[in-house]
Amino acid sequence: MSENTIADIEENKEDDVENSQEPELHEAEGQEETEEDVSAELGALKEKYLRLAADFDNYKKRLAREKQEIRDFGNAQKLKELLFVLDNIERAIELSEDSHGEKTDFVAFLDGIKLVHAQFLAGLENFGVTAIDSSKGTSFDPNYHQAVFKEHSETYESGTIISEAQKGYLLNGRLLRPSMVSVSQGPEKTPEEDSEEKD
Repeated sequence: MSENTIADIEENKEDDVENSQEPELHEAEGQEETEEDVSAELGALKEKYLRLAADFDNYKKRLAREKQEIRDFGNAQKLKELLFVLDNIERAIELSEDSHGEKTDFVAFLDGIKLVHAQFLAGLENFGVTAIDSSKGTSFDPNYHQAVFKEHSETYESGTIISEAQKGYLLNGRLLRPSMVSVSQGPEKTPEEDSEEKD
């Protein structure tokens, strides 16, 4: 082999060594850039998380405030309607006091009370409150009625309402207060009928 060829081979070896080292340097530089990118991305995500956490905290506080406002003022419009009833009751009291002990027109006074009663019931209906039907002859329903008296009756069958002691009410279809009623036990049995049942 000639000296030129040996020199060329050695030169090629040196070039190969340099070329093999360059990619390692480029790879190391690429890793540094990647770590910086990851670190920047991590910082951005952390900032985004903190912003979201703050927004969520503000949302929870706003929701709690709105709930409290609904509790405090949600029925304001409906309560205004009941204030009209109160106004009419106060007018009735005022008119009776203005009579200075004189006899007032009872019929006019009663008509006024009936008007206030109707107005009050209309106000309750706006709240979703309705009366339970507990009229005479209605079947007793333990889901809506509470029996306070049991009586024998020739007119009404057993398990039928005879009279209502206190009205019951529903709130949007759900029991608010049961009706207190007297319930028929049917006709009173004679001693002969009692002895026949025992036999």
